[in-house]
Amino acid sequence: MTESLMSDRWVTPRRAQVETVSVLRSEPISSGFRRITVGNDDAGFGEHFSYLGFDQWLRLFLPNSAGILEPPYGDLDGWYSRWLSGEESRRCVIRNYTIRDARQNGDRWELDIDFVLHNGPGGEIEGVAARWAQEARPGDRIGVLDQGRFFDADDHHGPIMIIADETGVPGVEGIARSLAGRRASYLLEVPHADDRRDLAADDVTWAVRDPHLMPGATLLPAVRELSIDNTSYVYVVGEASFMLTVRNLAKAAGVPKDKIDFCAYWRPVRNS
Repeated sequence: MTESLMSDRWVTPRRAQVETVSVLRSEPISSGFRRITVGNDDAGFGEHFSYLGFDQWLRLFLPNSAGILEPPYGDLDGWYSRWLSGEESRRCVIRNYTIRDARQNGDRWELDIDFVLHNGPGGEIEGVAARWAQEARPGDRIGVLDQGRFFDADDHHGPIMIIADETGVPGVEGIARSLAGRRASYLLEVPHADDRRDLAADDVTWAVRDPHLMPGATLLPAVRELSIDNTSYVYVVGEASFMLTVRNLAKAAGVPKDKIDFCAYWRPVRNS
């Protein structure tokens, strides 16, 4: 049986539809991250978007290799069917990203989205979305669709464990801000020392990846030292194998299924 790579439950938005936003700013923030700030094109954006905080995530609709951007406009329900029904050569690229932060001023919204920059063997940026982010300029347009959030410990009163690699760090930053002082343990692995960032939390463990090890392996010893039991809530996101290892550790420690939220954000490129 294939193991699930994503929780089968999450907090869904009350309303959502595919919207177009424009790049306002693009800036490198560390060796491994580039921050893209987008703003709404339509003054009615707020009628279909509510900032939920935590690890709220979006589907991004990016221009395809021909530079064509035709998002599947409409409501949340049916977006994929609308995308499939379009001519293949004109379909936009779809990727999922968390919102690091959001700000509202009247009917204007600004959303920060941090893109991880993974380098290939030749130093090139890997991944369609990362390459788009690297080249993005103010005025460039993309489509977005609010999908809600995975983190769901609102009613949990026991220990909270939050574990992620670099792909989960922007969402974890949102979680720490949204928890607003609630006690939680954060264990995070990043590729470069300058990828570490200040979190609104006290109990934070950072591991800088050993480049000779698989993603997550540098952090795992610290994860194994956690006091996880059936009173814990465990949130883990990141590279697929790492995520599954941590999820299985939580299950073996007796954490109930409905107290483990998880998602595989990526897999390493396998060279043939």
